[in-house]
Amino acid sequence: MNAEELKAYKREKSRQFNANLKSLRLKEKAKNQTDTIDKQDNTIDNQPDTIDKQDENQDDRLEDLLVKIEENHSSKIDELLNNVDELLDTKLDELFNRLDIIESIIETKLETKLETNTLLPQFKPVLFA
Repeated sequence: MNAEELKAYKREKSRQFNANLKSLRLKEKAKNQTDTIDKQDNTIDNQPDTIDKQDENQDDRLEDLLVKIEENHSSKIDELLNNVDELLDTKLDELFNRLDIIESIIETKLETKLETNTLLPQFKPVLFA
């Protein structure tokens, strides 16, 4: 998965999470409203203010939670990308080391071949006139 696909995937997951969070917020809001109405029979005038304050506090807590989750998600992705980079660097170093070993083996074999070929008697061409 390249960087562009990873960003698109992250955005899509964030959208899904926000949609789920919004539906949970609405359910919790409805539950809080019914709980507040049941508890405060005598204070009907103060009810909307109490619900609004509770909603604001709850929204703030949920937003803080969402920010923490997104930060954690980002840090995990960064950590994974760093791990992948380190792994790739390690594997590339291993490959280059192996290539160096293969190169030195080939050079040694070529040198020995050249040495054995030069040890053979050399024939000089004879020209007939």
